[in-house]
Amino acid sequence: MSRQVVTVLGAGSWGTALANLLSQKDLEVRLWGRNLKALQGLTSLPKSGINLPDVTLQPDIALALQNADWIVMALPSAAVVDLAKMVTPLLDDKTRIASGTKGLHPQNGLRPSQLWEQAGVPLHRFVSFSGPNLAKEIVAGVPTSMVVASPNEETAREAQHLLTFPNLRVYRNTDLTGVELGGALKNVVAIAAGICDGLGFGDNAKAALITRGWSEMTRLALKLGARQETLYGLSGVGDLIATCASSQSRNHSIGELLGKGCSLEDAQQKIGHVAEGVHTTLAALRLAKEQQLELPITWQLKKVLFEGYNAGEAVTQLMSRPERNEVE
Repeated sequence: MSRQVVTVLGAGSWGTALANLLSQKDLEVRLWGRNLKALQGLTSLPKSGINLPDVTLQPDIALALQNADWIVMALPSAAVVDLAKMVTPLLDDKTRIASGTKGLHPQNGLRPSQLWEQAGVPLHRFVSFSGPNLAKEIVAGVPTSMVVASPNEETAREAQHLLTFPNLRVYRNTDLTGVELGGALKNVVAIAAGICDGLGFGDNAKAALITRGWSEMTRLALKLGARQETLYGLSGVGDLIATCASSQSRNHSIGELLGKGCSLEDAQQKIGHVAEGVHTTLAALRLAKEQQLELPITWQLKKVLFEGYNAGEAVTQLMSRPERNEVE
């Protein structure tokens, strides 16, 4: 019996970590990236702990996708529309897509599954995976968990088997909406938590901010059809804790730099990677407006990110809001 073919799309830190992980199984693993020179530089990454001797580095998208059983998506949400249009005509009917994208499209606020469905991929062949999965710790073999979600139970079960490793325990779920929204919206809170650290606030302020940010993200997600128990799981609370607390989180790091007085442009340049929470902030506010919801933390964050608003003043605005019941 021939080996399953798994193609990872995206040769950044997350994509290379996933390719490295998958190569430990009896799979034919291919890694595709847009930048040929960067892709060729991935043959040896000893400092990162990534080793790709059994991974085929393939800059030709058609060859990378040929006879693929699984596509593992490791690119930002902003790249999904164009890539999905390019990829979908090249897929076999058997090909399933596992998306590790944790964001909402900056222009329309759609989730990754909605973008792939628009491109012609039926949802019974689609899964999203999410959880507290920082790339460096995945590579280092630190024990963690994730959740895979698909409206099709069998597809979720197959993805669960694909992504399960000795130090990676995988759960499954049919709440695709909840898993995708949890993974996306927690990035907004993580930027705000980073700002707290950048401003030099203590644990009280950060804990309060995370708690109220969690309240915002769950109110919105529930309105959009997520299940509450999913948001209390790995893709919600689990990922929120990891990204709000870790210096490895791009979103937390962006926020910390903003809190220290950097502009968004300078902060992004220093990080050198896409922080999904930046564009997801705008997408969340767009969705909240449609649902007639108020997201005060997200609103103030938008001012800091896109309007040059002082982070300290944004905190003052939040602290001076009218008194209210906690659970309203």
